[in-house]
Amino acid sequence: MYSHPTDSTQWKKFDDEFPEFGKESRNIRLGLAIDGINLFGNMSMNHISWPVLLVIYNLPLDLCMKRKYIMLSMMISGPKQPGNDINIYLSPLIEDLKLMWD
Repeated sequence: MYSHPTDSTQWKKFDDEFPEFGKESRNIRLGLAIDGINLFGNMSMNHISWPVLLVIYNLPLDLCMKRKYIMLSMMISGPKQPGNDINIYLSPLIEDLKLMWD
């Protein structure tokens, strides 16, 4: 069974808190996805990359998870995972998203 993010309680909570946002069809709802991968396939290497993806959730379920609608916003790479310091890497993205919000 498939489920769309619009079915989640957080989505409904956001709609209750900001009802005018959902009424404007030009507003875009984005999901942020981050996962670490070893690009070289060698587990003994001390290098890992973390792609940061933005998913457009305004689209129907069969479209929102297609590759052409998922945006690679940045790539975090280094000798170890970002861990709790990930907010340092994400702050420019958050600032850009806030700028677009205003």
